[in-house]
Amino acid sequence: MTNQPTISEREQEILQLVATGLTNREIAQQLSISHNTVKVHLSNIFEKINVASRTEAVLYGIEHGLVDVPGGEAASEKPRLTWRDVLRKYIWVWIPLLLILVVFIVLVSRGVIFNEAEPETSSDVAERWQELAALPEARKGMASVAYDQDVFVIAGEGTKGVSGTVFYYSNADDTWTKMSDKPTPVTDVGGVLIGEKIYLPGGRTAAGTPTDILEIFDPRQGSWKTGASLPIPLSAYALVDFEGMLYLFGGWDGTQALDVVFVYDPISDLWREGSPMPTASQGLGAVAFENRIIVLGGQNGGKILDQAWAYFPSRDIEGANPWEAFVNMPAGCVDFGVANVYDTIYVIGGQVEDAGAELDGAWMMTGENWVDLPVNQDFSNRQIAVVTLGAQLFILDSEESLAQTKTWVYQAFYYSIYIPYMP
Repeated sequence: MTNQPTISEREQEILQLVATGLTNREIAQQLSISHNTVKVHLSNIFEKINVASRTEAVLYGIEHGLVDVPGGEAASEKPRLTWRDVLRKYIWVWIPLLLILVVFIVLVSRGVIFNEAEPETSSDVAERWQELAALPEARKGMASVAYDQDVFVIAGEGTKGVSGTVFYYSNADDTWTKMSDKPTPVTDVGGVLIGEKIYLPGGRTAAGTPTDILEIFDPRQGSWKTGASLPIPLSAYALVDFEGMLYLFGGWDGTQALDVVFVYDPISDLWREGSPMPTASQGLGAVAFENRIIVLGGQNGGKILDQAWAYFPSRDIEGANPWEAFVNMPAGCVDFGVANVYDTIYVIGGQVEDAGAELDGAWMMTGENWVDLPVNQDFSNRQIAVVTLGAQLFILDSEESLAQTKTWVYQAFYYSIYIPYMP
């Protein structure tokens, strides 16, 4: 009998693609699944084989025969086919494909066919935005986490005070369902999905003080358990999952904004301290972006910040300075929603430093500049929560009066193919 963990066919397929050097987004596109689903599978692999990095996972896969290596033993056992053998065997496929390719090249060369991904335009604003079923109870300061193609909204503050209520949104049915309450009601809290568990550290309690508790939710079982406590009580921080680890930036300790960075390993259930941020901040945002984490805005001592920094986890592990300046936002912003779709960063809502600044919609980072994101509703001066669902943004819009929390979906990217009629 062997103690080797069971790796599913899908997990083995993803591990093989990781070994070829593909990013999570490239794997998602190749397998026609969401970026978040790839992260879930990777986290499951890390947990099953007890590793903490992609490199370790690939080495494990090679050692245990889960990953094919060109020129290896597995490859040498397979009979070599010449190109003539392949051509004869699949001639019924090659000929139609060749004809299609010739027609496609002709059309492209004449500029009559194209396939284009569009991040934003002002002409199709109404088509990109759709209002969904509102959250059953108005809330702000809650954690919102995507699970596959659905969303969990946890805790926060409503008209009746700080809450631990958990709501589950079904994307297929556009319906909300109440689930088991979080044991410790908090607000100004964040949450991330690692593997198939949702991790929620800290938050501000009904007493008005931060807590250091880490509570972990299992969406499949609807159950809760407690993990290792934060090194210090914190709320109003920024939270990101990156390569199976939880990264926490800044926050409020009950007295002031902090510059702390804490990293949590869900496998060992341990926190460690990272290199401090260049500026202390609370109510800030952070998002994974390629090989780094972008940390944005927030406030310090009443001053709303426009700062943007890039944090490189790999450099921090190596003992090098992990911080680099990023492109600052057009204006200071706090308590906004932030997400990344296909390497475009979106910032929606929040309180803006300049009262005269027009942020009735949002900004997005395309290339090296921030530009306005066209919207058909006003998100300014409101606490906004945003999660990514594939090529869409799922947005929780908490009105200032907390009369209700509206729910929107924004189609961030789509692909269009235009073939004109040619008689």
